[in-house]
Amino acid sequence: MTASMAELEARIAALEAERGDYRAVLAAINALGANQRDLAARVGDVEGRLGAVDTRLDTVETTAQDTNVRVRSLEDGVAEIKDLLVRPLDR
Repeated sequence: MTASMAELEARIAALEAERGDYRAVLAAINALGANQRDLAARVGDVEGRLGAVDTRLDTVETTAQDTNVRVRSLEDGVAEIKDLLVRPLDR
């Protein structure tokens, strides 16, 4: 059973097409891998920046709490001074 030249050429063409498809799929996979690595690096950068923002936010919250305590202390002092000034006037 001998294959004709046309059949052999058809088989070779089919094998080359399969190999070309494989190369195309491999190239697409490699491109997706590069894209994934780029995205992973960007996410890492964003996470680092988010950590810095979180640290700054903690500092702002602490400062705001300290400021609130100081304002309450000033309000108490002003109320005490007001009471001291009003007492002599009530007598």
